[in-house]
Amino acid sequence: GTMTVSSTPDLHAITSKWAGEFTADNPRVTIKVVGLDEAGADLSFVSGNFNRNAKGNTQWKTIVGRDVVVPVISGSNPLIAEIGSKGISIARFSEIFKQKGSCTWSNLLDGVGNAPVNFYLMDNTSVTEKIAGFTGLEPSLISGMPVAGGAEMIDAIRKDPNGIGFCKLTDLLAAEENNQLAGIAMMPIDKNANGRLDYVENIYGNLADLSRGIWIGKYPEALCGNIYAVSVIKPENQNENAFLRYILTAGQATIETGGFTSLANSERLSKIDHLPGAFQVVQASEGVNMIQLIITILAGLVILIAIISFVIRYRAINKPARSASGDIRRGALSMNTLTMPKGVLYDKTHTWTFMEKDGTVRIGIDDFLQHVTGTITSIKFKLPGEKVIKGEPILTLVQHGKRLHINSPVSGIILADNSNVVTDATLVNSAPFGEGWIYKLEPTNWVREIQFLLRSDNYGEWIRTEFTRLKDFLAQNVKPEEPEYAYVILQDGGEIADSLLENLPPEIWEDFQTQFIDSSK
Repeated sequence: GTMTVSSTPDLHAITSKWAGEFTADNPRVTIKVVGLDEAGADLSFVSGNFNRNAKGNTQWKTIVGRDVVVPVISGSNPLIAEIGSKGISIARFSEIFKQKGSCTWSNLLDGVGNAPVNFYLMDNTSVTEKIAGFTGLEPSLISGMPVAGGAEMIDAIRKDPNGIGFCKLTDLLAAEENNQLAGIAMMPIDKNANGRLDYVENIYGNLADLSRGIWIGKYPEALCGNIYAVSVIKPENQNENAFLRYILTAGQATIETGGFTSLANSERLSKIDHLPGAFQVVQASEGVNMIQLIITILAGLVILIAIISFVIRYRAINKPARSASGDIRRGALSMNTLTMPKGVLYDKTHTWTFMEKDGTVRIGIDDFLQHVTGTITSIKFKLPGEKVIKGEPILTLVQHGKRLHINSPVSGIILADNSNVVTDATLVNSAPFGEGWIYKLEPTNWVREIQFLLRSDNYGEWIRTEFTRLKDFLAQNVKPEEPEYAYVILQDGGEIADSLLENLPPEIWEDFQTQFIDSSK
């Protein structure tokens, strides 16, 4: 077949190379690469600024790469230990430019060090704009000792113990020797400006940790521009999906040749799993025999009884239900601590759904999941009007940068999100079945999908098996000799601790996503 793809000017060379490499391996496919202003493209590849401008014209997008800028210092800086423990806040970074060449290390480190800070600036408009966005200053105020490019920047910083500069992450990848940066180090950023580098901010030890930190949101967004694949409608064509899978695998090497950053391996795998077509509903055959007819009638009666039960229990569901153990939880997690109200239907994605009187459905996360994650700090929502499919991602739970992608219990069209949860994400912890609901949907396959959901009694039996699966997960992924183990198992008999993921590192969250959440599908 023939496929047309478009791109922004900065991505034209990469897009053309992707197209050439893909068609070389798939000679029956022809890909035409055009400019973004030309109509009729099946897929488009855009950088972050262009994507924001075209947001209203796209219904589907996924990140395929990034344009990351990183602050660097010399490995011979005498204050490197102090810098590594405190980091530098965004406000302190801006002092470098406000003081116009007279800034000292004492200004950045609360009185420690009197040597002047030497700032080096690359001749690169994209880098300058990202520094300006990061510091909140006008681009015209960003100045320093000029260097031509990334290699020259790294060489200058290596030779100057008091030097600071910003280069692209790909420049560091090129300078890496034996998996280490020789003579140069990444400057840690004190993102929350509390005067110390907290555990959740400690992502600057090596490039692998930084890549993971960028993915899960620990790195400042202003220094990280995304490269998107976008489409007016969700791609379902076989060639389009094959091309996207190529870009997320072998095509990642091409991204780095263009000066951009490839995705972390675990992020690539996650995006491949969630590409369109990954979840398919098995359709019933056209022929219907007598047994099938009887089963259908009985199923209809069961559904009718269930709907009547929903209406009767409607008032109870609207009443906020707080966690039995309260907002501040320090004890063990068990069946006795869970709230499992009757009248809602549960899905094995650890979500619930409830049909309103007007035929719309509400959905949210279950009490088990919010107990496991601990306090949720924010939620990433889909937009009203977007279509969702049962088993595909519908929301992202965020806890200080650590994330879990949660799948939808039913298919439908998003009518609204819960504005209260938008402003106070902790409602999903305190009232997951009440004030902490997430979306209202117009269901599109309710009669069929309701057959795969669990009522409270069956859900209770299933949750018992989830406790066993959770213990197995912990045994495989959390080592007893690690300090984090103390947060997972209590001292009195090995019960699972409440909010156990809250104090575990992002690597465990990634494992929990793939081995526990995703495997539930």
